[in-house]
Order: sequence, then C-alpha cells, then structure tokens
Amino acid sequence: MTVPPRPLVAAAVAATLLTLTACGRDATPAPSATPPTVTPSATSAPPSDPALTTGPTTVPSPAAEPAEAAFAPPGMELTQEGDALGYVVTQVRVGEHPGFDRVVYELTGGEGTPGYRVGWVDQAVEDPTGEVRPVDGDAILQVWLTGTTYPLESGPQEHAGDVRPDTGDIEQVVRPLTFEGMTQSFVGVDDGPRPFRVSVLQDPVRVVVDLED
Repeated sequence: MTVPPRPLVAAAVAATLLTLTACGRDATPAPSATPPTVTPSATSAPPSDPALTTGPTTVPSPAAEPAEAAFAPPGMELTQEGDALGYVVTQVRVGEHPGFDRVVYELTGGEGTPGYRVGWVDQAVEDPTGEVRPVDGDAILQVWLTGTTYPLESGPQEHAGDVRPDTGDIEQVVRPLTFEGMTQSFVGVDDGPRPFRVSVLQDPVRVVVDLED
C-alpha cells in the first residue's frame, strides 16, 4: 500500500478542520442585540397630545356672577343716569340680609333703565311743596328715581302707604311721591348714617338700596 506523503496528509487534515469550523459557525445563531432602555426625564417629559387623551373631559365651571358693588361712605351721593320712560313704582319692600338691610323699589309699565340719585340728608323735604316730612329713625336717606310717571287710572298703580319693618335697622320708608318724571322717597334708619350702595336689577325692574349694618 502506498502511503501518501506527510505534507499532503497535513494539508488534508487542516482543510477538514477548517470546513468543520465554518459549519459550526453557520449552525449557531448570532445572539440578538438587546434594545436600549429609555428612561423618561423627570424634568423634560414631552407634553401629551390632547387628541390622544382618553381621560374624562373637564367641563368648565359656569362664569361667576359679577360681584356686588362696594358700599359707599355716608358722605357720598350715588347717582346714575338712566334712559327710562313711563315707570310706576308699584311695590316697596324691606328685608334683612347678613351684613345689611335692603329696600327694594319695584317698577312696572315703562321701558329703559331707570336712573337714581341717593344720599343722606338732614331733613326729609318733600318736592315740590318744600314741606318737611317727619321720618322715624336717627338718620334719613333720600332716594330719587328717574324715568317714572304718575300712574294713570287704567295702568299700574303707585305703592300706597309707608313701610315700617318690625325688625332690622330700617325704621320707616316713606311712600313714593312722583312729580315731573321723578319719584322721591325717604328711608329712616337707626344709629345714624352708614355706608350704602345702589343697584338696578331686571325682570322685574327694581332699584335696590342696601344699608350696611
């Protein structure tokens, strides 16, 4: 038997080993790459997209009503120009509220917004007679309403009679007296002049006078 030369045997063995190594590499899958871990920044988180928000919808709260005006000091006279015509003062009411007493003059039958002129006076001098009217209480608040008229027999009638509440600091409200498009009234109050405020309300039309306790 002929023995192949040693160099040839060594070369054959080396080729065989090289082939087996290559096959082993092909048969073993390469390890998969591990994806990087992303840590959100606590200080720079991306803003959420409103279109992708699935949480409950927030219903906006209704607009708050406007706050009532501040009380004016006793030495002031509060006035407001109006564009009213033809109102008759059909109701006069007095009520107590936390921190103040309220006089309400309700007006009927006219149009537009009534005006007013309200302030403290030393005496209740009726217009146009000039007669001094006695009023119960330690101080007198004069109330003028503009845009009013004397009532007709076929229309709403003016409030008749004075108002004398049983409780509160208001002692007397003199009945409305109308002359030439204006209505005059007086409010008698205990314990001297005090801060007050005036407002005009609608539905029905009212001029409201608040006197601080």
